[in-house]
Amino acid sequence: MLHDPVGLAYAAAAVVFGWIARLTWARRAHNPALASSLVVVMLGLGASCVANAIAVSSANEQTAAIATLAILPTAGIAAGAFFCLGLSCAQPQWRAHRTLLLWLLIEPVAITAAVVTNRWHEWVYAGPGATDLTGSAAWLHGSAYWSHTGYCYAMFGAGCVLIAWGWWTAPAPFRRQRLAFLLAALIPIAANVAYIASGFDEDVDPTPFGFAVTGAIMAYAIFRQELFTLSPVARALIVDQIGDAVMVVNPAGRIVDLNITACALVRAVHPQAPDDLIGLSAEGYCGEAHGSDQSSTELVVDLPGGRTEFQVRSSPLLDRRGRLLGEVLVARDVTEAHAQERRLIAANTRLIAQVETIDRLRADLVELSSRDPLTGLHNRRYMVDQFGQMVTAAERTGEPLAVVLLDIDRFKAINDVHGHLAGDDALVALAQRIRARAPADALVARWGGEEFFVALPGTDGACGLAFADDVRSLCAQDGLPIAGQAIPCTLSGGVATYPESGVTPNELFHGADLALFEAKDAGRNTVRLHVRFTGPTLDSLLPQT
Repeated sequence: MLHDPVGLAYAAAAVVFGWIARLTWARRAHNPALASSLVVVMLGLGASCVANAIAVSSANEQTAAIATLAILPTAGIAAGAFFCLGLSCAQPQWRAHRTLLLWLLIEPVAITAAVVTNRWHEWVYAGPGATDLTGSAAWLHGSAYWSHTGYCYAMFGAGCVLIAWGWWTAPAPFRRQRLAFLLAALIPIAANVAYIASGFDEDVDPTPFGFAVTGAIMAYAIFRQELFTLSPVARALIVDQIGDAVMVVNPAGRIVDLNITACALVRAVHPQAPDDLIGLSAEGYCGEAHGSDQSSTELVVDLPGGRTEFQVRSSPLLDRRGRLLGEVLVARDVTEAHAQERRLIAANTRLIAQVETIDRLRADLVELSSRDPLTGLHNRRYMVDQFGQMVTAAERTGEPLAVVLLDIDRFKAINDVHGHLAGDDALVALAQRIRARAPADALVARWGGEEFFVALPGTDGACGLAFADDVRSLCAQDGLPIAGQAIPCTLSGGVATYPESGVTPNELFHGADLALFEAKDAGRNTVRLHVRFTGPTLDSLLPQT
């Protein structure tokens, strides 16, 4: 490519496109929609130039043929982006909608699919070597090629019409910019028309070079700094009547101009100031704002009407050649704005505190609604919901799950002998003992009456049985501490495991309940592990007829 002048020219054009895209992207904050559209146009045409450079310079016929095919999708993307560019010129506040972007992607995607599959149908290029990807210089243009060309012309033509409309309707200060856009857009179109009219006889397609010139002109038109001079009438109508104080200071630090608001402000701060302030030292009358290195400064001034806060912005005043003419100071009264901001901050602080209090109260209510009021354990409703989730998790991970039901033996006797208050204390003491013995990830709940439910994730039958027997033996040995004395108490327990006892919450609870009945029938003060019956059924034992 470096030794081929045509390929080198295309490569140089690609570099120009890339440079313009980079410059435009760096300055996109001025007009995001317009800049983004121009960036896509430049990148699409840059990719097209790269493909052109490879197509005319590569010694490998298949590489040159693939590069020739790759030119078309990049041109389609650039055409759609150019249409968006026209919309941005015609409507400065326009923003790209997702639906429009999806519609504009249809043609590039379609031509890409046609290019990739061309060797089987030759809709894009035909002729000798089209199926073998050789001899691309002698290929004939197929129907898909001309459809794609028509689409690109339609998009570029519509973009030009929109740019022309933007030029026609733009205010006077911006008409030169839109006119430059319009003239620049016609350059590549004229080049492409001449290329197609010549029957593709020229060795070099001049269209990308025309677009390079267009991109440079458009970038300059978008981002150049426009200076406009205010006439005396305009100054009287605008500068002198605005509420902000405006002061112009020359490089020597002298006041060269100021509006009525600035005069009033200076005289309010300095009552002894002379009638004519032009030519006086700016440092003597606004030294803190004038001497600041920052572009924005906050000042607090004690005026006859009270303490007033000002935001002072400093901007350099430059001529067309970039030479410094002085400094412009603009002071805005922000006293009320700052006061309102402080009130809003205080109100927001109070609101945040109230929301936090409400959240805490809501969390407390949710927690209270899920707890048993006597024992402090989770209640039956919460247990049912969480137990279902634990079974689902066990099914997903394949880990075991043990379910334990514990019941106080002869609880009615405790109520009869020691009173119902002692019975309540016994339930509270047992709940605390179970919670202390259970792992951190266990679900401990009061099922009802004197029955307690414990779900142990990741625990098999042996460990679940050991846990239940540990709680049982501790109660049998020490009883339950109530009112400073140990009341004798024994427990019966039933244990079921997932998946041996069942795979649903109801099956597991039923298995633990059956095991608890077995423990009661065995004389109480014991625990039993549920074992599902897996022997032959009655139907299997009957003779077959």
